[in-house]
Amino acid sequence: MLAVLSGGTGTPKLLQGLSRLLEPKELSIVVNTGEDFGMSGIYISPDIDTVVYTLAGIVNEETWYGIRGDTFFCHEMLKRLGEEELLMIGDRDRAIKIHRALLFNQGKTLSEATKLLCRKLGIEANVMPMSDDRVTTYINTEAGVMTFHEFWVVRGAADKVLDVAFKGAEGAEPAPGVIEALEAADAILIGPSNPVTSIGPILSIKEIRATLSRHRGKVLAVSPIIGDRAVSGPAGALMQGLGYEVSSVGVAQLYRDFVGTLVLDNTDNHFAPAVEELNIKAVFANILMPDHINRVALARTILELAKFK
Repeated sequence: MLAVLSGGTGTPKLLQGLSRLLEPKELSIVVNTGEDFGMSGIYISPDIDTVVYTLAGIVNEETWYGIRGDTFFCHEMLKRLGEEELLMIGDRDRAIKIHRALLFNQGKTLSEATKLLCRKLGIEANVMPMSDDRVTTYINTEAGVMTFHEFWVVRGAADKVLDVAFKGAEGAEPAPGVIEALEAADAILIGPSNPVTSIGPILSIKEIRATLSRHRGKVLAVSPIIGDRAVSGPAGALMQGLGYEVSSVGVAQLYRDFVGTLVLDNTDNHFAPAVEELNIKAVFANILMPDHINRVALARTILELAKFK
């Protein structure tokens, strides 16, 4: 069984490839919830939804958020009525989020609601939030403290980052089944998601981080950085603000306590000595995944490294 730590963009692309090579029962996915928030009466869990929609085959691959071919009549009407809609939520996407809110009203936890949604969408892989407790990512910038969505969606990562905090992490527990999945996995993969705000919140759960450290030899990670730039999103600005080099070496420094192998892009082989000085094995592949062929190819490489195939 392969356990995967996932955010909402880079890793779902890799999950597309993995899901073509593995049986659903062989895949457990622990998903970041640090960006969850409420809006217009619904509960938004962006990374869980992207993972779920990806596995269901309905994700919008142009944005890696929401449902392919969705309409936005509800969003437009709410804006006309004066509601502040921080994110554009499509109508079918919103229906799923309303359904989750109704499950919450019935007393279901986020992990229980996620399992029910997966079942109804025909997903057999084991998708879990990192925690049922609320953990919220805050970015401390020169313009003040803001949520991730304020920093990235509203302000376009234009503000210099001073620090990142995960409010609520101190007392948060892993969601049911998370530690068991990590312990039972033949390999644990940290996907190519933002190491600060996509993977960072998952690692802020003490028991999850400790479990990875105990099993460091079976933990692989794929760098989300090629050269000195993030493949997507604000990872570079966040790493730089926290004092890390924007490169695969910076990723290795962030992961040095619990990762045994780091997959770098073929063009970054000159970083191998610095990565291996951190006691992390450096291996190389084409980690850019513009299409399904490349996603399956990288997934096959990962499984070979993990000795699945």
